Amino acid sequence: MEFVIVKYPMSRTVLVDGEKSGLTNKILRLAEGTHTFELSGAKNYKPLSQTLAIKGTDSVNPKEVTFEKA
Repeated sequence: MEFVIVKYPMSRTVLVDGEKSGLTNKILRLAEGTHTFELSGAKNYKPLSQTLAIKGTDSVNPKEVTFEKA
């Protein structure tokens, strides 16, 4: 199991590979591998998506994925 935190200035639903997977600024658990991250709702953020390989994380040191307001 791998751990990711998707950072954004406000709470938004996180989509991982097109599926709702939790909320921004909370630690998410994922299977090891390559995943595409997006936020649900209005596309008022950048980048619009990020595809990253997730491996070697733990709950103390999750992979950070950061989105900014557009």
